[in-house]
Amino acid sequence: MDTPRLLDYFAVYGLDEELPLAQSPSSSTSRPSENPSSSKLSTNENIVSHLRLRITHDNEIIAPHNSEFIKIFEIGCRNGQTLWLEVIYGRFNGKARKVWDGKAVCNIGLWYLQSEGDYIKIPASLGIEPVPIYIGIKSAHQFSHRENENNCYIVDYDISTILEAEQHEGTKLILTYSTFDAFGHPPISDIQLVTAFTKIDENGNSRKVAEIPLNYAYIDVPLGKNLDSLLCFRTIDPMSVTYKAELIEKFPRDDYSDGELNQAIQMFIFSEGINLTKEQETPKIFSFMLTSAEETGKISKIYITSMIFYEQISERLSKQLYILQSETSKVYMPKAICLVSHWPFIEQYREILKEIYRLTISIYETPIERIICNLMQEVPLPDQGITTVQYKIGNKILHFSRPPPKHLPYFPDSCLEYLFRSLSIDCILNILSCLLIERKILLISKQKSLLTYAAIGFVSLIFPFKWEQVFIPILPAALKNYIETIFPYIIGVSPSLLTEEIEIPYDAVKVYLDEGRIESNEGFPRLPDKLRRQLFNSLMRSSNIFNPEDNIRDTADEAFDIFIKEESETFDAFQVRDAFLHFFTHLLKKYSKFYIMPVKATDNAIDSRSCFNTSEFLNYHKSNKPETLLFKLTETSLFAGFIESRYFSTESQYEMEYFDEASAFKRTKNDPYFVKPYYNRETVPALYANDIGFEPDSAFKYDRFPKLNDCYMIEPRKIITLATNAAPKLKLTLKDDILIRLTQAEWGKFLMTTLYKIWIIVFAHCMPRYKEHANLLIDLALYVMEGMKKTTKKPDEEMYRKLIEACGHCGLKERVLSLFRRMKNQGIEPDACTHGVYVTAVAKSQELQKEIKSILAKEIPVNSLCTNLDLKNCKYAVEDSCTFCDCVLSQEDIMMGWDRSYSSYTTTCPKNFCEQRFVAKFRVVLDKFEENPKYLQIEYLSPPLIRKELENLIYTYGENILLSKDFCEKHKILFWNMALNFQLLKLPSFFIDPAFDPDTLPQVIKDYMKADDVQQGEQFLKPCSNKSSEDQVLSDENISDSHSNSQNRSQRFLRLLKKNKSSAGSDNMSTKSSVKNMAIKKLFGPFIEEFRSENIRRDRGRSFMDTIDVEEIEEEKPHQPPQLPQFRAYSLKV
Repeated sequence: MDTPRLLDYFAVYGLDEELPLAQSPSSSTSRPSENPSSSKLSTNENIVSHLRLRITHDNEIIAPHNSEFIKIFEIGCRNGQTLWLEVIYGRFNGKARKVWDGKAVCNIGLWYLQSEGDYIKIPASLGIEPVPIYIGIKSAHQFSHRENENNCYIVDYDISTILEAEQHEGTKLILTYSTFDAFGHPPISDIQLVTAFTKIDENGNSRKVAEIPLNYAYIDVPLGKNLDSLLCFRTIDPMSVTYKAELIEKFPRDDYSDGELNQAIQMFIFSEGINLTKEQETPKIFSFMLTSAEETGKISKIYITSMIFYEQISERLSKQLYILQSETSKVYMPKAICLVSHWPFIEQYREILKEIYRLTISIYETPIERIICNLMQEVPLPDQGITTVQYKIGNKILHFSRPPPKHLPYFPDSCLEYLFRSLSIDCILNILSCLLIERKILLISKQKSLLTYAAIGFVSLIFPFKWEQVFIPILPAALKNYIETIFPYIIGVSPSLLTEEIEIPYDAVKVYLDEGRIESNEGFPRLPDKLRRQLFNSLMRSSNIFNPEDNIRDTADEAFDIFIKEESETFDAFQVRDAFLHFFTHLLKKYSKFYIMPVKATDNAIDSRSCFNTSEFLNYHKSNKPETLLFKLTETSLFAGFIESRYFSTESQYEMEYFDEASAFKRTKNDPYFVKPYYNRETVPALYANDIGFEPDSAFKYDRFPKLNDCYMIEPRKIITLATNAAPKLKLTLKDDILIRLTQAEWGKFLMTTLYKIWIIVFAHCMPRYKEHANLLIDLALYVMEGMKKTTKKPDEEMYRKLIEACGHCGLKERVLSLFRRMKNQGIEPDACTHGVYVTAVAKSQELQKEIKSILAKEIPVNSLCTNLDLKNCKYAVEDSCTFCDCVLSQEDIMMGWDRSYSSYTTTCPKNFCEQRFVAKFRVVLDKFEENPKYLQIEYLSPPLIRKELENLIYTYGENILLSKDFCEKHKILFWNMALNFQLLKLPSFFIDPAFDPDTLPQVIKDYMKADDVQQGEQFLKPCSNKSSEDQVLSDENISDSHSNSQNRSQRFLRLLKKNKSSAGSDNMSTKSSVKNMAIKKLFGPFIEEFRSENIRRDRGRSFMDTIDVEEIEEEKPHQPPQLPQFRAYSLKV
């Protein structure tokens, strides 16, 4: 991060009363609201706003209505008259009618009402009114007056006759309805006319049966043309609807440049959505951890502590939800305040949230805005092992401190305490053995705090190993299919998620934290007997606190303590961690002796198998049998990560040094523990909340948790920066030293692999634009990756990660699981970063679609290159002359002269007498069969440089920059280099083509796969031959500058002569690049040959001698190349 900070964000989540409400995706499959400006309830449920009856005569039929908001049912027919019911919706399929005033029909009935003359009288206490009847365009029902608590209506028609119902003297049969304003009944969301059918029972008897849809009420009067139908309707109960949580407030207002507020947080806080309740529940508090994957590949762990409390819904919200409240009948909604941080001070954060809540329900002299400003911006992050920061909020004093660099990683002691409260020591050791061989661990509890405490506790106990597999302490309902994944995981779930539709993997270990028991279908691996006995005995002395009836454990989510710990309980977190550290130092004893050190300079270790002698290590520990735990441990990514981090890392490894010191430590009776408490040298008090601008006796009181008032915010005061080794700023992890070590063959394959990776990156970022064809696009990507395996090597985890992220954006949950299985089959173990991108993508999918619509709606100038570009008709000329010796370089020469660097813009001239570096360019002919086609001159970038510039662009401007309509104009160099290379490797490029029609996408994909199947065999059979100067791409005689003069023609002629001489004498003049980089020519040769021939075929029969207009690219680049002589363009008119 730019500056070390204790906390990143303060946020409030819940139902935002100032915005339309959205229903949780888990509770409905309807489309999301398309009318966000509506002030009424904007769930996905339909709302019936009006009813009308119409009467037609002599078989007259009402024509179908054009509006999607109106349904028409025939409910009666007799004596040439037909009765129709018109149902008018205020909202239908998520879209609100423009003139809807929020009125909602809540009940429908048929009543015999008292009539006097032309009037009917309806008791006002019933809260009903007649459905108006229209004969032609005139209503037969009109309100007249009120008389003796009765509402009187003029009624000209009795529908009992047309419905063939009984008639009663002095009454008329009236279809009535009521609205929400009367008694607060829930609104009607749907009306159906269900027709009965004949059903024959086992005895052969037949009878009419009508199947009423589930949760529908009905009017028990036969209706319809044949009087064989029932009118059914369904109401919405807002108390049973699950709503989606929204971000209501956050501070700071703007996201930090080095890390935005994670959009998945609300999905984990309200993991099963928001439900209203009629009882005000007690406040709950819990923490969880998210693994956030950045574009750079950096894995960032963030800790979120959240407190949920209940407030009575406001009058405005009750109107939106059609809820009638009174003093005796109140409705409450949950709201959450949370703190987001990169540091696991979750116990201190719990206390801070409790104090913030206390201050909002009491009277305090400082506004809550100043408290939050002070907390977020004026409390420094402590350094490691030197200073403790003291912070006071309300009447609570808290301390923040971090251990020294050479110490165990910091985790709250409460995680271990609640873990040992929830499970017996035997159970914990059995789960430990499963973790070491990377089994699936499914934690189950009603208490969210227990899930997080147990998950973090287990991870802290396996030091020095680091859990890099799936880690989701609290699994939201939207991601419940993750339970079925084939990869190792630690996942925490509520029992309510384990429905019949979820299939728990056979090899998963189920841990019931509320009951203190574990289940496994495959048994438990056995720890080494002697080490297990020592560990068990140590834990019995320091942490034997498990009790099946533990009230403290069973109320872990309660924000305010209900039970007090017993004094007889003894738990020492330092002794617990020391016991486990002692266990691992013996399990991995002498591990450092078995590293394989390079003997020759050419020896390159690339993974744990090539740098560690596993077989000798197992022989030393007498564990070379496959059934032993240590043997199984050496086959896991846990062990590989441990070995590789110790061997390959170039950074200071204080934690590993700490482990090595623990291995060498000799325990005595006087000094039995290696892990000891640490004590910082000094305590620094943080600044109090700034009360400047307020009177001494000011008092602030709130009826509910307030909206933060910007007027009360204040600029932070200057504080001392204590932390010098805080979370580092995210950097792109592309290093030149990796490229330098590659062999010639590896460098050639690296270039081609990088081009495929660039294609996948761009393709995955563009996929959400074509969301409706997402399955087809994934098929296309997998097809391209299969082709990649034939030319270079298998796709790696990074490429799969991009596709998995795209699946999350497009809602393809099933395809994600299939991609995981595909990775497993190819021997790729996804790390936490891969799983993190999917979780983040699912949370951002809806917001991303809004951003895409906004980007695509942006207008661009008519004369822009983007509006006139047709990528299919563009031609490329890839050759250039050295700016020093004027030697003409072919495409192969340019590629073979590229530096092994992510930053170099230059190539090296292959001639031995020159060998100068210069910026090579290629030409693009923009030919739309117009009178004056143009060509562009573009710097020819190496694939590593293209990738670096692409990732820099995404990192700087966001992932949606590639969807911008004017991308090809604002970032021409990057665009044309990608277009050139995609065509070179025959990869689809429609997704970067501004002229592409999305409706043709299925056919384009089908044609590509069909054509590619035919050409794939031919592509690698063509020899890599040298073309004559006449036949090279878009030969110089065919390209000219419309502004050339006679002097330019002379220069061009001399250049052509030099070119012919250079070509003729190439056999006698050795070149440096051709000797050293033949692997590139061998690998790319067939592609270049085909690419060159294709461009010549496109140019055949066309002459641009006098019509080409040259445009030089003047574009600001993220990283400018060295100042070198400019490319000299010549032209010759024939």
